[in-house]
This record gives sequence, structure tokens and C-alpha cells, in this order.
Amino acid sequence: MPSITRRRLLGGAVAAAAGAYGTYRLNRGAADATFATWTPDPGTWPLRRYDPANTAHNPNATPPRERPSISEFAAISSSARYPSLSPLVGPDHVVVYGSGLAAYPLGGGAAARTVEAATPRAGFGPDGRLHTVSHESGNDTDPAAVVGYDAADLRETYRTPIDTDHPRGLTVGAREVYLGDESGTLRGIDADGGRSWRVDGTMPALVDGRLYAAGAPLDGTVAYAARSGRDRYLRSGPERVWSAGPVSGFVHAPAVAGGRLVQGTYAEGGGVVVAFDADTGDRLWNPRSLGVDVATPAVVDDRGYAAVGTDDRRAGLVAALDLETGETVWRDEVEWHAVAPAVAGDTLVVAGDVREGGERVAGVVRAYDRATGDRLWTHTVETRGVGGLALVEDRVLLAAGTSVYELA
Repeated sequence: MPSITRRRLLGGAVAAAAGAYGTYRLNRGAADATFATWTPDPGTWPLRRYDPANTAHNPNATPPRERPSISEFAAISSSARYPSLSPLVGPDHVVVYGSGLAAYPLGGGAAARTVEAATPRAGFGPDGRLHTVSHESGNDTDPAAVVGYDAADLRETYRTPIDTDHPRGLTVGAREVYLGDESGTLRGIDADGGRSWRVDGTMPALVDGRLYAAGAPLDGTVAYAARSGRDRYLRSGPERVWSAGPVSGFVHAPAVAGGRLVQGTYAEGGGVVVAFDADTGDRLWNPRSLGVDVATPAVVDDRGYAAVGTDDRRAGLVAALDLETGETVWRDEVEWHAVAPAVAGDTLVVAGDVREGGERVAGVVRAYDRATGDRLWTHTVETRGVGGLALVEDRVLLAAGTSVYELA
């Protein structure tokens, strides 16, 4: 069973705001109708890609531009060969999750909460509550439950079983949690437990009162209309605004900003990056084939920053894209599989895996000047499997192998 030992805690003060969404295909009970988008507060990284819009852009952080020191933040003991971990920073706790979960107080001390069941998805809401997807048996092929925890003491507040064994995309609104699975079903689950509904889609994003989802069966990427307090009584769910059709490969989470929806895909024959008008669903430019595995770019204004796996994911590419045209602004070919881009200030930080013979043997994290593509610094960690990044204040948290590292 996995356990996590605290080595070092990240400091900072944080708070939150509000947002949620509605229903479409199946409704069980009335859905909440307050759909305002929320923005994470300074000092937080509450979701895997920072905010409900999946931009991977923290405007409040200032990552180091000189080569930082690196130290172990948390050590994870697990029977899993490659624990899939991502660091989350909420208003009161730092959370790492994957083969298990552990949450530490920002001010120090022992773990405030540990969960030994496999926890493939997790995120903080705007009120500081933690929401997770947990496999009770510890086996990630078994049915799961969505579980909520109180912000102050991480006391369990609800547990909603879900009839899927392959949860994928997750985001959190003010009163609802949105979870997609491999079948193309996206669930909305009341954050206080009990009520739930379903729409088409796998990977959700929430912005400007609208729900978007990539991976809908047959229809690809879709958008749903914002709901008012009145229309929830007139129909079972929101009307679909547009469907953009499928794109080549398995989709990553869509990122929505500046009136555009951008997403990347994975395919053995070559993944792509593509962009749509967020209001109409019109394709803005032809899909760009960059490599086998194209992570959805981190998005800032009219720039997207892509991390790509090439050469059967044994090498990679880091690139800045002009989102108006899809053209490459700059690119850096690397000798590792780039998987996780994140942006703050003038700095792009990308993490990835070094592979030998198909095996992940080390992790890499590199910082770039996002305007020029100049390399600022690089760290390599002798551990297998990179899980993700968090850019918080003047620090970088990197989850890799069985450790979480802090660079500052």
C-alpha cells in the first residue's frame, strides 16, 4: 500500500472564487444553475492544468530564471511501478496523488490526510474543498467513486459511486465536479453529493459560463450553452451550441482562452494540435502534426506552448505556436519525451521523460524564455516517470517517479 513521507512544505497564503455548470443527456434531480467561471487565487495550483479552463498558465507565479536548487519535497513508497502523480496546491494543503494520496498542511507538520486507494484524479474547488476519484480496492480497473473532503480538516463530506472503471478528464466548478471517461460520457456530480447528470464528452473545460468537452462519441469536441435559473426547469439540460467533429488521435484536455479552444492528441501515426473558435466551433487552421504525442499547449494570449513526444516518444519537441495561424514561432528539439508544459510570467517550464529501450529511466525539467525559446536552465532527476508540474509563487513542483521535487 502506498504511503507518502513529508520532507519539505511549500509556504504561501491562498483563497478562492466561484463557478459551475449544468446538464444535457441524463438528469437525476435538479442541477445547480450558477455557472460563473472561477479564477484560482495567488499562491495556488488547484487543478492539474491550473484552472478550470486548462490553460496551464499561472499569472501570479514567477518561476526561477536562473538555475534553481532542487530538493525532495515528498517521498512516495508504492508498489506501483510508475506512480502517476501530480502536485496540487490549495488554500490550506499541498496534495500529491496517483497510486495513493497524501495532503500536508501549508504550515508544516505531519500529513493531514492519506488515502491508500488508487487516486487517478484530484482537484481543489474554489472554496478550497478537495475532490478526488478513488478506486476503493486500489485496483485502477475497478469501479470508482468521486469523493469530497472539507477544506479545513480534510474530513470526508461525500462519496458518490460512478459506473466507470476508466476515469479520464476532471475539472471542478463551484458546486459540481465534472468527470469524463473513456466511453465518452461526462458526468456532472453535485459537490455536496447525491445528484448527478451526464453529457457527451471525455475531457472537460469550463470558462465564461460555458462547458466544453473533447472526445464526445462521433461529435468530437462540443460546447454547451450557458444555463439560467429559469431554463433548468424548462428542459433536462443545456442545449448543445456546436459540435466541431473528431480530430485524429486520443484527445488531451482542451484549453480555452482568448476566444479559442486548443487541444492536442496522441496517435501512433502522429498526433496533432488544433484550434477552434470557442463561440462557433469553426476550425481556425488545419491540424498541425508535430509528433506522436502532442500535449495540449499551455495558453497565454495568442501563444500556445506545446510539449511533444517524437520518434516513438524517445525524443521530443518543445514549440511556441501562433494561435492565430497555427505557425511555429520557435522550436527546440530535445532528446527526451516532453509531456507537461506550464507558463508563468516570461517563463515556460516543461517536464518530460528520458527513455531507453522503451523504458522511462529519468525525468527532465527545463525552463525557457517564452518569447525567444532560449534555454534558461535544465535539471535531470534519476527517477522513472514524470507526472506533472505546478508553478507556485517563485517555485516549481515536479512530480517524478516516487518523489515530488521542489525547485527554487
